[in-house]
Amino acid sequence: MSRKYRLGMILASFFFVACSLSPEQAAMVRSVELPDLALTNATYVLNRGEDHPISILAGHIALYDKSHKAEAASITFTQNDAQGNVVLRGSASAANVDLQSYDAQLHGSVTIEKIKEQLFIEADRLQWLHEEEILISEDQTEVVITYEGNKKVRGTGLKVELATSQVSFDEVIEGVVLP
Repeated sequence: MSRKYRLGMILASFFFVACSLSPEQAAMVRSVELPDLALTNATYVLNRGEDHPISILAGHIALYDKSHKAEAASITFTQNDAQGNVVLRGSASAANVDLQSYDAQLHGSVTIEKIKEQLFIEADRLQWLHEEEILISEDQTEVVITYEGNKKVRGTGLKVELATSQVSFDEVIEGVVLP
């Protein structure tokens, strides 16, 4: 063997030793779940067959097959009726969705509007329970509801039955909710 070859092998072995991960680092790297599919500037149509589909536009969507989860960022969504009229629209900075139940947590500047009912919801965080078609606010997150164009209610503990547009609060901070 030549001296250059031996010197090269010694340097390469030092390089590999210096660049190897500690056992703790290696375990941490293995525990990170990478998405099975990541999309940028994508449109995703959520259609379970029992209702009109919801079209979701997102700056980024990551889908995880093993955990049945999706993460989306910079999202807007719309739902049209059979005639093509928008009946529901909204937006959020981010969302985490269970791809089996379609329950979701919406985060950051969340807005949801039911057009025909003139119901507009604003919050920092909302949870969507798909099977029950219910929106609820998380913890003591303040939510503002605007209805009939100009009437506002601000409160915590929001629950909205989206199918019937029934709204209730655990605590009303400002405004009045009429039965």
